[in-house]
Amino acid sequence: MATEEIVSPKRKRRRCLPVREIMEAEEEKPEFKVIDGLRYVVPYNFVLRTYAKKRWFDQSILEVLTREFQAYPASYYKSALASGRITVNDKIVACEYLLRDHDFIAHYVHRHEPPVLDREVETIAETEEILVVNKPASIPIHTTGRYRHNTLLKHLERKHSKKLYTCHRLDRLTSGIIVLLKNTHKAKEYGALFRDQQVKKTYLALVDGEFPETGMSCSEPILQVSHKLGINKVDHDNGKPAHTDFKRLHYDSASRRSLVLCLPQSGKMHQIRVHLAHRGFPITNDPIYSRENWAKKSTEEFSKELTEVLFKRDNISRLLNKEQESSAILSSKDSSDQVKSNSTKPPDETSPKLLTSDSETKQIADKLTTTEPTNMSSTSHETAENSENKLTVSGDGIKQAAEVSMTTDGKFCLDGKVFERIPQLSYDEKCPECAWIRLVPALEDMFIFLHAVRYELDGKSYVSPLPEWCQKEWIPSKFHDLLQISSD
Repeated sequence: MATEEIVSPKRKRRRCLPVREIMEAEEEKPEFKVIDGLRYVVPYNFVLRTYAKKRWFDQSILEVLTREFQAYPASYYKSALASGRITVNDKIVACEYLLRDHDFIAHYVHRHEPPVLDREVETIAETEEILVVNKPASIPIHTTGRYRHNTLLKHLERKHSKKLYTCHRLDRLTSGIIVLLKNTHKAKEYGALFRDQQVKKTYLALVDGEFPETGMSCSEPILQVSHKLGINKVDHDNGKPAHTDFKRLHYDSASRRSLVLCLPQSGKMHQIRVHLAHRGFPITNDPIYSRENWAKKSTEEFSKELTEVLFKRDNISRLLNKEQESSAILSSKDSSDQVKSNSTKPPDETSPKLLTSDSETKQIADKLTTTEPTNMSSTSHETAENSENKLTVSGDGIKQAAEVSMTTDGKFCLDGKVFERIPQLSYDEKCPECAWIRLVPALEDMFIFLHAVRYELDGKSYVSPLPEWCQKEWIPSKFHDLLQISSD
């Protein structure tokens, strides 16, 4: 049997473990399908692998899996351990097995990645060593969480047939300039420039409220209150130093919103978003820091409240999972039959309709920027009041049940929005996720009004075009040279 040498990065210990046939699929080229402006990865076989972390020692494998990896319910992990889809040191173990030092956990999955907007990645500059691009919103830079092939790095590596390296980060929902390197030496060199704050960064943000004409600065320290969910907050006792300067470019009295130029002098995660919200001018459609009175809450209160909100949002599919204990009208049989039925139809017969062209993105942005905030659906104008078959579902680890309604035409209402089901692109009878109900994300939830428009480093300047949601007329003439805007 073939073997693979796997090295623990911390303990530098070499192990030889059998490789199953399913692992061969890892190196296969991914298959993509574009449906109504969204790029999907056809589900594929994959192996998730990790060594047991010190904090897991002397705890049962089931306890660790349900606590650390909440994408699946406990019922799934019990079944996966019993069937061998999850192994420890390439052996089937009981749910009660206590993890020890050097234990190697493998999880054989049929992987389902979330969709991203199917936007072209524009090249801003390229040399033998550097590639600078304009990252679209909705796509993460590198492999993280449930994203692997639907990432900027993987996409560009396929396009250029070359290994690329990152030297800084940009949030998934944020668009703008990303600097990539073509060799490790240059990556280390540029990484040091970002780390030592030798890069001048300029961002555009659309915020709620009338921003002061004279601008303002914020030097409040920032604390990461949840690494797993990426939540940060101003915390004077435990936060790390951070400073951002802001200049107002435009104010629209009708929508009571302002376009702001943001100049971060440090590089903390979510720094611009946190500082703007703390000053009372949150980014208009920020899903985290635009929450009412968040800055007045204690770090503990904010973390607890937002963790529950984000957990429900990011686990809608799990909430609708047919294996969950629930009072759902959808029975397991009905769900399974529907999935198998959908899987036999071509994508255009089951695909949702979603506005995702550049012009339609701008229309969504215009609605958000010129009117009062409303609950909009990217797929339907129906509301929960027009729905029937109301049901409540809950699952392991869900502290608060989520109310979901079904419309007469088979759509789903959640938190005032109407969603359609993601089309079935492949089906594996051994994969529990294939029987889950997955919802097409709403367009307005796939981007925020924050764009990295200009970076200056190593004696060079890189400037991106304005984002779709920012009008050229909003930029005062004295900033045209900075943003490379023509006067015609």
